[in-house]
Amino acid sequence: MPIAVFAMLVFGICCLLAAGLVEVVMRNFAGEAGVPTWVFIIVPGFMSMLFSLFLYRKAARNVSGIRQSLSRALTVAILTWLAVSVYISALWCPGYRALSCARDVVLVTTVVGGGPLLLAALIAGTIVGLVLKRRVDWLSYKGASRKITE
Repeated sequence: MPIAVFAMLVFGICCLLAAGLVEVVMRNFAGEAGVPTWVFIIVPGFMSMLFSLFLYRKAARNVSGIRQSLSRALTVAILTWLAVSVYISALWCPGYRALSCARDVVLVTTVVGGGPLLLAALIAGTIVGLVLKRRVDWLSYKGASRKITE
């Protein structure tokens, strides 16, 4: 299994658990936007999966420890937060006051969802960093390169 796919799964699970913690606020956003609540819970998980897939793409060669994995995890958290804020403000804010409403959405998502999202990203980054540091056999490319050369 490639490291990027493993990181994607770990980040998705951790972010979905974090989004479940702030489900009450997401339910209010979803109710006012006219969107089902499960969409607002799943979107952060899918966004973090997408960003972690891109950021951990060459991690088997470039990331050698937990520190480098945590810096990528923080980038995943920031990109996820920005994407979710843009998504919520696009659904929720009326056109005539889009900028001030978007600012309010960014502040609310920072205060309410920032802590759980950051914690989820740090936990996922630590797990992926530990796996990369130990160089587990089932996540290495050595087996794939042997099959190609044979």
